[in-house]
Parts: sequence; C-alpha cells; structure tokens
Amino acid sequence: MKKTRIKDIIFYIIVFGAIVLLTSVALIAAFKSGPSALKLPFFAGIIYFIGAGAGLLAIYKFNILIKINKAVFVTLLVLAVLIPRLIWNWYIQTQPFSDFLHLYNYGVNASQGDFKGFVDFYAVFPFKIGFGMTLAGLFSIFGSGLWTIKIFNMLLSLALVFIIYAGGKMLYGERAGRVASLLCALWPAQIMYTSVIASEHVFLVFFTGAVLLTLYFIKKYTYKNHEFWNGNIVLIGAGLVTALAQLIRPMAMIMLPVFAVFILLYKRYRADNFTSLVLSFKSILLFIAVYFAVINLINLPIQKATGVDITKSDSGFNLMIGTNSKANGMFNNEDFSLIEKNNFDFEKVQKEAKDIAFNRIKNDPVGFAKLALRKFEIQWGNENYGYYWSTISSKDSKAENTVKSHPRTFYAVSQLFYILVILMAVCTCFYTLKEKRYDSLIVLMIFGGLLLSYTFLEVQSRYHMPVIPLLIVFGTGFLEAGKRYEI
Repeated sequence: MKKTRIKDIIFYIIVFGAIVLLTSVALIAAFKSGPSALKLPFFAGIIYFIGAGAGLLAIYKFNILIKINKAVFVTLLVLAVLIPRLIWNWYIQTQPFSDFLHLYNYGVNASQGDFKGFVDFYAVFPFKIGFGMTLAGLFSIFGSGLWTIKIFNMLLSLALVFIIYAGGKMLYGERAGRVASLLCALWPAQIMYTSVIASEHVFLVFFTGAVLLTLYFIKKYTYKNHEFWNGNIVLIGAGLVTALAQLIRPMAMIMLPVFAVFILLYKRYRADNFTSLVLSFKSILLFIAVYFAVINLINLPIQKATGVDITKSDSGFNLMIGTNSKANGMFNNEDFSLIEKNNFDFEKVQKEAKDIAFNRIKNDPVGFAKLALRKFEIQWGNENYGYYWSTISSKDSKAENTVKSHPRTFYAVSQLFYILVILMAVCTCFYTLKEKRYDSLIVLMIFGGLLLSYTFLEVQSRYHMPVIPLLIVFGTGFLEAGKRYEI
C-alpha cells in the first residue's frame, strides 16, 4: 500500500470521526443538556437547531462584514469585545471562590515576597504555581484589587479575538477572519467568565496562539526550510508559546504528539524524500527542544523561590477522579482526601491514585463504559459554566439578583451559541473532505485527543473551553470559496 494511500485513509478516519463526535455533541447539547438546564421538554432541542441553523445560514449568505472598511471593522471589533465585558464585570461582582480563591491568595502572597504562601495541596498540582506567579507579577505592578484581574481578563479577551482574526484570515481568508473574530468577541460564556479569577483566560491566549503559529508554519514554509530565518523562528515561537501554555494548564503538551504526527505524515517540503524526512525530523526536534528548554529555564528561578518543581506533570490524580463512578468522574472529597493521607507527597499521591484508577477500570469495565458516556455529556453537552461560575459567589446587588432570577435566559443564549459553533465545525468538516484540507487535521486531532483524554480524566463543562476558539476558527472554513489548498 502506498504512503499516499495510508495518509489519505488516516485523513478520512480523522475527519469522519470528527463529524460523528461533533454531531453527537450537537445532539446532546440541543436535545438533552440544553432542555435539562432550561427545564424544558426534549423537543425544545428542535428550537435550538432551528435557531443555530438560521444563524448558520445568515453567516453563509450575508457578506456585510466584508464590506465594512477594515479600520472601521477593527474599531467595532474592539468595542464588541470590551463593552459587554465591561458591563458584565461592572454589575456582576464575582468574588474569589474555592480554588479561584486559593489562586488569588497565592498571587497576593507571592506579590509581597512570600513565594511559599500557597495551600498545601499545590505541591501535588505544580502547574497551579504558574498562574499564581502570573497573578503575583500583575499584583506587584497594579495592586491586588479585583478590578486589576477583571481588566487583565478583558485585555486577554481582546488579544484572543485578534489572534482568532489573524488565524482565520491566514487559513481561510478575510471573510472567515472577520466572522471568527466577531463570534469570539460575542462568545456569551467567555464574556461572563471574565469576572472569574481563572487560569483559562491566560491559557486560551497562549494555547490558541501556539496552535495558529503551528498552522502558520505548516502553511507558509513548504520548501527550503533549511535556513534559520526560513521557518525556524516560527517553530521556536510555537514551541515557546506552547511551553508557556503548559505552565498555566497541563494540557498544552497535546501539541507535541499532534505536531509530530502531522509533520511526519502530511508536511510537504517539495524536496526529495530523504531531504523531506530530514527536514521533518529537524522541525519536530526543534519544536520539542524549545518546549522543554523553556519549561526548564522558567522552572529554575521558580523552584528556587517556591520549592516546587513546576516541570512535574502527572495525570494519576485526575485519572482517579475521572474513574469515580459515584461522583460521575467529577471532583469529590473522597478521592481528594488521598492527598492529605499521603502527606502532600507528589510521587506517592500520583502512584496510589493510578493504582486506584486502574483497579476501578479493571474490576468494572462495563461500569466504566457507562461512566464514560455520562462524562461525555457533562464535559461536552453544556456551555453554562460562564454563568455558573460568575454568579455562584457574586454579591447580592439589585443587578445581580436580577441576573440570578433569570438563569434560563443566560443558559439559552450560551447553549445556542455553542450549538452554532459545533454546527459550523461540522459544515467545515465536509468542506475539509471536499477540498482535502490536511491542515485542518491539527484542530481535529486536538479536539479528538482532548475528548479521548477526558474519557478517563476528571470532567467539568468548563474544561472544554480551550477547544471553542479553535472550533470557531475552524468552523469558518466552509465560508471559503477558493481553490484546493495543498500543504
């Protein structure tokens, strides 16, 4: 069997698999999770699909955005990002809560020179120090008031929207870039979530930036990729930003296998086979080397100051949480007690957690399969985390009480937007098949990889948040009417 044939088989498996998974997400979101959150009958899902379908048709048919002068569009885009977030943050006074409170307190302590002022269990989750140190730097310059974080989150939202604009334009053209950036600007759950002290805001910027930098390398550098300035700078940037994302949330490392697989199977350097193979390995090694170098270099001063090695990463504890059938694979105090039982020792906690998790799967595989289906619904069926986390610990002002009195309205808007994005992604999957857009596999492999990971790991609906910007960019692909793109 020829290599080209194998490459195409893998391409079709990934894209058709994505169609099945995305369609499943859309159906669950519309007919199960959505109606359940709104306390409506099953058939309310039809209304969701009609609304999302109308939005999809409007996006495809109308070209109003492309007719707007670019300077005017950029100005309107900035306003679309800042105004709704300012309004929400002004009226919804979300207070630090639960783990968000621990992060806030550590940021305050570290900004005052107490770099070891974190809660005991952070020794088991070293990545939390990364965001804590980010807050510390922010607080040391601008003070530790909540508006410092609110403004920071809004500026990160602005950065994310322009990253999306640049990425959509690069991949599919100006129209797609404008549609994608406007959708990201109006993303309801993210607007509400900006009032929460959470690491996702920083992570979204780094992770989305890393993925789009990688796609830029794949698209632009197709030959003579030998010289330092011919693509290597982009690869160095992608490896660096991926490392920064990993230090905030330990899921960015999925980029390493995705990049390696894609480069080996699909990257074309327009050179002889041997030269192409050498260039492929060089690209992979450079990306990985930069990634590990950055993580270890940043760790040197942080470990010295905190006593915590932030390069450590292990999924054992999350695997244990994710296999707890009684808790539906979500956080629970029974499993959490294992940390104190092992005296906050990273190695001991992770080892015992893995043993417990593997025993659960081995002793009841049928039960675990049923659990995986329930977790799929929890993880991918609900877009209500923005409203939930921003209002659960807010004060009781008149405006906040009004918002809390109408949760269904905010649930409905968030869920409708989510279904629209998923349907756009499904449409682009068919466009990808038609045009054989191999570059789209980067986004689809990340989506599939994370979906597979959360089949085993702890789930929360907000954990799917990092995929949304990628699906927004990817989802505008069906708007392109150009010639077949080849790598």
